[in-house]
Amino acid sequence: MVRRLTCSGVAAVLASVVMATASPASASAASFCDELGGQWDGQFCTTSVVSERKATRDIRIALPGDLVENPVIRAYLTTLMNNWRNAATKMVQNSFGEQHFQILHRGEAMTAVFHEMYSGTVGTDALAHPNAPIVSDAYRTFTFVGGRQVQLADLFKPGVDHLAEIPRLGAPFIVAALDAAPPPHQPGTYPFTPDRWTPDKVYSGGYKAWAISGDELILYMPDYPVGRDTPTNFTPGLMQWSMDGGTVQARIPLAALAPVLRPEFGGSP
Repeated sequence: MVRRLTCSGVAAVLASVVMATASPASASAASFCDELGGQWDGQFCTTSVVSERKATRDIRIALPGDLVENPVIRAYLTTLMNNWRNAATKMVQNSFGEQHFQILHRGEAMTAVFHEMYSGTVGTDALAHPNAPIVSDAYRTFTFVGGRQVQLADLFKPGVDHLAEIPRLGAPFIVAALDAAPPPHQPGTYPFTPDRWTPDKVYSGGYKAWAISGDELILYMPDYPVGRDTPTNFTPGLMQWSMDGGTVQARIPLAALAPVLRPEFGGSP
């Protein structure tokens, strides 16, 4: 038996926050939407695809103004639209794909956080459960400093193993995020235990989705939906848990990581 956690219960709230903080739409966004084969409504690039089984997928992708000229973000948005179009051709019931974004800043650093929400079932599983479409969330993040994309490791001093130091120095804040994660649960109970969310475990998503904002490092865990914990026999006799993207969002103060951060990201000299 698999128990699935989703963030869709907070998706509407997040969407309103994201759109309120998003950059204004621009001519670049409208032009790029044309390239994607969609229709620009001032906020979203939209299109609909009808599958071989006559099911419709509605797609809405928010475009971050002039940031669509950034080649990294441009490639991501193009791939997202193409992937959702291709998946739509096999759907057996109506579905949707929707993406929102948020732009976060710290000094010269800028992070674009893309929150993907999508539904739909395909193949025999959809036929067996026609009234239970799968709804999923995922996060993709891109951080730039002075126009150059940086990776999580670039925030840390040379020689620092950031994948070891983040869970060590950020432990109290990661635990607090695990305790607060949906659904309501007893603190410290499986699967919301720190040992299952270290960067080598599937629930963490390997810290692939992260942002630096103000005085915090934010981890969106996992980055994409996870089918179940591994190894599968980790909790004999207990149900397996799947985990939706962004179920746990840990906010670690940069001050807690200061001993190992580069000075430009809040590190000590």
